[in-house]
Amino acid sequence: MAETKTRIATPAIIPIVQFRHGTRSIDWLCEAFGFERSAVYADDDGRVHHAELRLGQALIMGGSESGEGDYKRLAHPAGQAMLYVALDGGLVDHLARARAAGAEIVMELTEKEYGGADYTARDPEGNLWTFGTYVPEVAA
Repeated sequence: MAETKTRIATPAIIPIVQFRHGTRSIDWLCEAFGFERSAVYADDDGRVHHAELRLGQALIMGGSESGEGDYKRLAHPAGQAMLYVALDGGLVDHLARARAAGAEIVMELTEKEYGGADYTARDPEGNLWTFGTYVPEVAA
């Protein structure tokens, strides 16, 4: 049975993360942080042309670094992204999962004076991922 898909609401801000090790990095993000593959277009050698990974309703896009075209010239190198991911809860379990997968925990789980709690991990590519429960409130 075909998976039903729906388009995300716009405007949307979708972080783009470049990988040195395409499919291996995607596998790790799924194992360590719980992402799920929504779409991955890769060569047999593991070079990812385009990927969409989701965590609940959140989405990131990415692909392998390439030496081709203007996009490579304009984009940040692999391993230099910093992202904040808001979760409903379950930070203790999420942190344990990340640690078990080998994530380098660069900031342990801490309560924040402005509300919520978070921790920060570095993935094998060098990107920083902060997972927390603080969700900003915006005017309706």
